[in-house]
Amino acid sequence: MSVGEKSVIFLLGAGCSCDANVPASKEMIQKLEGLLEKTYANDLYPLYRYVMYTMQYGKNLAGKLTDFNIESLLVTLHTLNDYKSAILYPFVMGYSQDLIECAGEKFKNIERLIDIIEKELPKWVTLGSYTKASYYKGFEKFQNELTYAIRLFSLNYDLCLEKNVTAVETGFIGDEPWDGNRFNKTDNEEETPIYLYKLHGSIDWERTNNQLKKSEQSGIKPDIIFGTDVKLQAIDPYLFYLYEFRKYALFSEIIVVIGYSFNDNHINDLIGQAMETDKNKKIISVSPTKDIKEELKRILYRLKLENNAINQRRIIIENTGAKDFLEKKLTVDYISQQLSQTELPF
Repeated sequence: MSVGEKSVIFLLGAGCSCDANVPASKEMIQKLEGLLEKTYANDLYPLYRYVMYTMQYGKNLAGKLTDFNIESLLVTLHTLNDYKSAILYPFVMGYSQDLIECAGEKFKNIERLIDIIEKELPKWVTLGSYTKASYYKGFEKFQNELTYAIRLFSLNYDLCLEKNVTAVETGFIGDEPWDGNRFNKTDNEEETPIYLYKLHGSIDWERTNNQLKKSEQSGIKPDIIFGTDVKLQAIDPYLFYLYEFRKYALFSEIIVVIGYSFNDNHINDLIGQAMETDKNKKIISVSPTKDIKEELKRILYRLKLENNAINQRRIIIENTGAKDFLEKKLTVDYISQQLSQTELPF
């Protein structure tokens, strides 16, 4: 079956950049722990440990499978910091004495910990050289073979794709602010080969005076978001990108998911909805796993899809890393083989 303009979209998670030595969320937690234990042993490190163990206790009580990571930590810290604006605040008698002692006066230690994490994160995902991320050129090679524009939706903040692929539309040109119209070309305009939607922001985005621009300067506070399960950012480009993901997930025949943990509920809901709407739609999940059957079961559970033989056949597990997949396997012929065969009318 031929691969058309809307046949396939891509969703990139943190695992897509691991082969380039960009640390995954768990590795960022290790870096944070080392920093706090060495430099902030008397104040912020005890606060971090208290929050971490309390979060893990809560997840165990609720029977949740979500891992503790840098994103879930920041979501919790922001929620604690904004406790007086929470809808349940008038109903809560008070916080535990242990938290009050660790958080400091007016929860100042929580603000400090958030500030440290948000300043360190860009350093963790910035590479001195992007040569090791050259496997991202596999998207360019695939697009050249396909000849249609392709849509990449990324949950990552790093610059691995932008530094290795030339013709990428990101919504920015020069010093001008972000413009969503750049993702929808008119009939008279030339189509950009690759459209990149960074769903959670980027380390080279800076928002000033309510305008979002790209910045090459170091030390900026990047415009990135965490935990949209808790608080969806009602500003562009985030709402626009989420809408675009929903639209193209519904249109596509195959969603290629590379290095994504299926831990973001708002993304899972959109994928699950698209899978329910079109019973022929498939997912290709690219990520190393020790047990393919268990991984298949886990993905169906996260997407809230029934674990039956039909749905199992719709999830294709590529038990490999992003580098090998992009360099050796991603071709138009490979995608064509995965597409559902159309039934003949006779």
